[in-house]
Amino acid sequence: RPPLADPGGRTMTPAIAQGATVAQVALPAAVVRPPRIAAPRRVHRRADRRPVPLGRRPTVVAAAAASADSAANLRSLPQTCAEQVAQAAEMIRAASSPQNGGHMRQRIQLLLPVNQRRNEFTSVESDDYPANDADVYKAAMETASAMIRAVDPDGGDMSATRVDNDNDPVGVLANAAGTVRALVIPNAQNLQTLRDLAALGDANGTQITLLVNPQWNERGQIVSDFGVGPWRKRATDFLSTFEPTYSLAEYRVGAAATRDPARGGDYMGVGGVARVLKTHGGGWQTFAMGADGSSECVVSGDAEPSYSYLEKEVFTRFEYSLAGRRVGAGPSLEARLESAASEAVPGAIDWSIASTAEITAAVRAEAIVAADVDALSKTGLRTALGALGLPTSGKLEAMRERLREALLGEDKDQWD
Repeated sequence: RPPLADPGGRTMTPAIAQGATVAQVALPAAVVRPPRIAAPRRVHRRADRRPVPLGRRPTVVAAAAASADSAANLRSLPQTCAEQVAQAAEMIRAASSPQNGGHMRQRIQLLLPVNQRRNEFTSVESDDYPANDADVYKAAMETASAMIRAVDPDGGDMSATRVDNDNDPVGVLANAAGTVRALVIPNAQNLQTLRDLAALGDANGTQITLLVNPQWNERGQIVSDFGVGPWRKRATDFLSTFEPTYSLAEYRVGAAATRDPARGGDYMGVGGVARVLKTHGGGWQTFAMGADGSSECVVSGDAEPSYSYLEKEVFTRFEYSLAGRRVGAGPSLEARLESAASEAVPGAIDWSIASTAEITAAVRAEAIVAADVDALSKTGLRTALGALGLPTSGKLEAMRERLREALLGEDKDQWD
């Protein structure tokens, strides 16, 4: 896209000026799971335009040898999109509290449940058919909506508005109470919309304004997405008022599919898949990902790890590998998901962001209740019916009734 010549001077859109939104995307109703929210690829898809960080080499602190203070700030890697949402919401609430600085403008980077993560959030196998822009938009809006509901469970219904002027969809989300508003997957051309949302927050003093998964590049170019000179400075000065409070990203480093059995199978001698987590008040944690969905924090530090550092330092050294970090075999992915479904409060799982593997595990664990059947989308219903070996075709209500009868009816035992 051409750089933004002048990011200022445009008038506020009527819908935003009035604090109103027009629902233009279908967001499934869901309840929030209680506390327990895109990734670089070689294919240049919209979900994966997050720039590779440049800059300083991190101060390395091996997870096993971290100090007591550092260990206190280490966080577990989310195993599901729901866990990511809960973790991000916790950080947003904490950062907005007066004792933690009262940050009412925050920047959030979410790992979206698209491509291989749609079926299983911890999957790292590359998808041959990456999601298109419409799929990315839908996933981003659903995930951000779940996050806002978790930030303020009493905020009321969600509303969504498309605010883009071209083929790249961009959305604005707001809860009915007006306590949280978010601009989701924006481009540089949408900076004025973000200014308008921030101005609303400044006016009422109680609104948290979120910038979620921005698609622009602020560094690494002679001419940035915001132009040059005073235009670029004005844009970056404004964006600097948004406190980075949560980030989860995935990096495919080198020949990520290459495995070295001689090193234990999970050690990738010439590359690997890493997920990098940053939470408010904590450091940058790098997790090595295994093909079975397992992961280990292998490095943490105060600086964001660069691609070059991951490629040349982390995924070429055995001490930073899964094989070098594991202490015995952990529970299988299926067992972890079934346990999580069983432990969840009945009716409290947010099915709008649940993966295929999570739905299947919930069916196996008999953790789906009547409210869950009513909340499942058409895709979710088909997944649950397939897990039971039942037909997955038919109208929406017919499939819902079929699942309700199989899971909750008197004859449910015949499907065991």
